Amino acid sequence: MNPAGLARVVATIPVFRAPSDLPARVRALRQQVAAVVLVDDGSGSLPSAAFDLPGVVQVALEANSGIAHALNVAVERARGLDATHILTLDQDSTVPDGYVARMLAALQSRADSGRLVAGAVPSSAGGAAVLRDMDDVPFDPIQSGQLIPLAVLDAVGPFAEELFIDAVDSDFWLRADALGYSFAVVDEAEIEHGLGELQPIRIFGRQLVLAGKPRHVLYHSPFRTYYMVRNSTVLNRRYAHHRPQWMRRRSRKMFEMVAGCIVLSADRRSQLRAVRAGRRDARRGVLGKIDPATLEWIMAPSRARR
Repeated sequence: MNPAGLARVVATIPVFRAPSDLPARVRALRQQVAAVVLVDDGSGSLPSAAFDLPGVVQVALEANSGIAHALNVAVERARGLDATHILTLDQDSTVPDGYVARMLAALQSRADSGRLVAGAVPSSAGGAAVLRDMDDVPFDPIQSGQLIPLAVLDAVGPFAEELFIDAVDSDFWLRADALGYSFAVVDEAEIEHGLGELQPIRIFGRQLVLAGKPRHVLYHSPFRTYYMVRNSTVLNRRYAHHRPQWMRRRSRKMFEMVAGCIVLSADRRSQLRAVRAGRRDARRGVLGKIDPATLEWIMAPSRARR
């Protein structure tokens, strides 16, 4: 690994329906990295004038191809910019001053100790602390905020485009783990990150309050639930033999999120259809972007059978 002083970090940001504050976030990020690569995943939402800044590269994909493909395109552009490390960020993530330097130093420290490190991950995202295993290894860290040496990406391989969205980060973690790599949690490295839509938990029409705090459930649309269920089922089939306890833990957490949406959201019928379709397509090996007919069936108000 290159010493931190010789590292060339390129940030990669997949974009879909770019938020209005993205230009300001990119300008601030540009102070910490050699370049920023923005890949619009078919939404046509990158206003060129807003990113008229040296070191900011824009790529517009003609069709919506999924976050894994957008990341792979961004990595290849970063490679052409002589990157040594890739900082993967979501479009709604913000890193604080000094974040990249702190992550580089952590990677270097672990490399100096002889450990095979796949990347560095923040200790918290959006106020939620990263989960850790008994040996302080991060459990299923989110993709946003990770600093990964390009050499690791070469060894592990590209992000799994057949998953389209969801579990792309988990699949990469599992493949890296199978090769003997580990990820390092960098304490006091925190990012701002949107974790999704929170819906209040209501009982008989009144919001649940425990210990003086209103309680919420993390809501995912049926569209997202489909990918969560399908791709989690695929991961179980691919990796349960290698990491059985890890996969059981991940499956349990995924079940809790999906169950919360089914029980507490107003669109529970569509949520149930999404679960059914996701499991069916996983069994059949149907991957990639959801079939339009399947999505229409999931979202249909009637109780049509499929």
